[in-house]
Amino acid sequence: MNSTRFRELLWLARIAFVIIAWQPAALRAQAAKSAAPTGGQFNVVKEIMDHKDTLQWKPAGNGIPADVCTILLVCNGTTKVIALPRATEGGQPVGRGVYLTQDDKKAEVLVLERQTPVDTYFFLLTSQGTLAKAAYAQVNSRSWVPVGMALAGSVFDKDKVVWHNWASKLGTAAAADKKPES
Repeated sequence: MNSTRFRELLWLARIAFVIIAWQPAALRAQAAKSAAPTGGQFNVVKEIMDHKDTLQWKPAGNGIPADVCTILLVCNGTTKVIALPRATEGGQPVGRGVYLTQDDKKAEVLVLERQTPVDTYFFLLTSQGTLAKAAYAQVNSRSWVPVGMALAGSVFDKDKVVWHNWASKLGTAAAADKKPES
């Protein structure tokens, strides 16, 4: 009976060894898969900046409120804007603008604006096209609030797709015929 139990113990040890050895390999494969770029990743900043000289920028004046400039550390030079035509999402109108301005180091940066009847967001983008900072205000509110990535990220991710779709048409005949108005 001892030899039977010993064989069962060896058999269980083999199974345990296979499971233990398999888990790190599976975790490495999963990490490699998540680190690989997916088809949905794009750099909106690069797409817009590649065509910035051919776009019809307009002076923005006070397009970015002073409180937002302070929160995002931008507006340290001339500010220009391009507005997308108003869209309707979920039954409510949505306005979008992209601002070309300078940060506190005098480097050119892009700030995206999303405006609905309920609220307004301003998104400062990194040169890699990711969200660096965001500012938020409800309609009729006088104060702007810095918003964390967890709150602004989902709104930014949806808008990033809209901006990518617009920017991917830059340089084509359709974009030349139909430039956004401000």
